[in-house]
Amino acid sequence: MTAALPASESAPVKPTPWWLWPHVLSLEAPVVAVLWQGALAHAHGIRLTPMLNVGLGLACWVVYLLDRTLDTFAVKNVAELDVRHVFYHRHRRVVLLGVIPTVLLALGWMALYVIPEGVLWQAVSLGLLVALYLASWSAQGSRVTRDVFVSCAGLGGIMLISRMPITSESKFTLSLFVLGVMALSFLRQLDIRMGNVLPKEMTAALLFAMGCTTSSRFFAMPENIKEPVTECVLLTLLFACNLHGISCREAGLLDDRKHTRLMLGTLVFTLAVLWGIEMDMLQHTLQGPARAALGAVVLHSVVQGLRRRFSVDAYRVLADLALIVPLPLAWLR
Repeated sequence: MTAALPASESAPVKPTPWWLWPHVLSLEAPVVAVLWQGALAHAHGIRLTPMLNVGLGLACWVVYLLDRTLDTFAVKNVAELDVRHVFYHRHRRVVLLGVIPTVLLALGWMALYVIPEGVLWQAVSLGLLVALYLASWSAQGSRVTRDVFVSCAGLGGIMLISRMPITSESKFTLSLFVLGVMALSFLRQLDIRMGNVLPKEMTAALLFAMGCTTSSRFFAMPENIKEPVTECVLLTLLFACNLHGISCREAGLLDDRKHTRLMLGTLVFTLAVLWGIEMDMLQHTLQGPARAALGAVVLHSVVQGLRRRFSVDAYRVLADLALIVPLPLAWLR
């Protein structure tokens, strides 16, 4: 019997179809984020500068680059990786040492000279949560990387608290809370707690929705939090359908009751939002996004119903398209 070749050498290199390259390069998430941000801005009657779209797209892209590159460190057999993770496994040095630092420098310049201060502080707060997400979910294969993310998030959180317009006692209490979270993380307890409270897909969907709504939430200046919270929950459920459906398809779960309940719950919530708008219980600015979300849920259910006919890669692409194809509905009056 001949000795087996290493997985990286024995695995044949399959050509990547043209329609899959946006997914391989992690461009699908930034496109979804920027298009939804534009739809929300139109619904709220605000005009965003092009650099805000660039900033959101770059920030989203660098998070996905980090997430998918860090995933490759936890896998010992390259043959187990899908097409996008194979790409990041081969090029992770270029990504980690070249692409990501360049993007972060560009974002730093935009933060200092382009982004309005109010949007910047919301983005920084969200960035700290994303760092905790990466530490808890994506850096599990590397204890050092994980601890670096937690340390950056914790120290950044303390710096952010020190700039808040609150009393010294409140700053001290919040800082102690941040230090406690860091201690739990270093003891490997934060991952367990977060996993019990929020699954990975729901956590990622919530962070993605918060990123998409940051600019509209700041510039629209809502009088109360009812509409911003409703809008964020609506997008969180929609994006959770996308992420959970992709996870199920990747795992080969073709009949997952959890996903069916998630789709039905999202559909019911979206219809409830539209009903609340008609009854004047919610502002009409939510009507366009809610219509687009309803169309996206329906399209996702169609893709989900035909999932057995599609490969995993085709399902990913179609699930992402279902998020953006109905967006013109947000422009209807």
